[in-house]
Amino acid sequence: MQTFQFLSVAVLALVASASASSHSINVINNCGSPTTVQLPGHGNFGAGSRTINGDVRGGIAQACSDINGVGCTSVEFSLVDGVSSADITLIPPHKFDHPASFTLDNGKTGATCSNANCGPDNAFYKSTDYTAQRQVNGPNSSIRIQFC
Repeated sequence: MQTFQFLSVAVLALVASASASSHSINVINNCGSPTTVQLPGHGNFGAGSRTINGDVRGGIAQACSDINGVGCTSVEFSLVDGVSSADITLIPPHKFDHPASFTLDNGKTGATCSNANCGPDNAFYKSTDYTAQRQVNGPNSSIRIQFC
């Protein structure tokens, strides 16, 4: 009986570790301004690469002095074990202040906003500009964000 209990615990531990997601985030800022990446539940970071264990829901990155991206071009994203998505937002109080681009899962999909008139296919100007949103399916998603 003890062997069965040990085997059951071992199998459960293996299943739990196999289903835990891990996501790669790479933020490059060539603008010369501060960079803030907010990852709810995981903290705030600057530019650079990091791996986050667990899902990231409601992340936002911007290359400006306002931590919330007010007055800035911002990239919003969620990296979830299943469906991950991202978009460039220019919905007020955000506004275009420099170029931004992103790709999901090593270039499978992405968007670029090079000027204030890049939307609605590349950036949200209002909450119903859904053609600006990109998504990928699968576990362990990654995002690469570049400003300027």
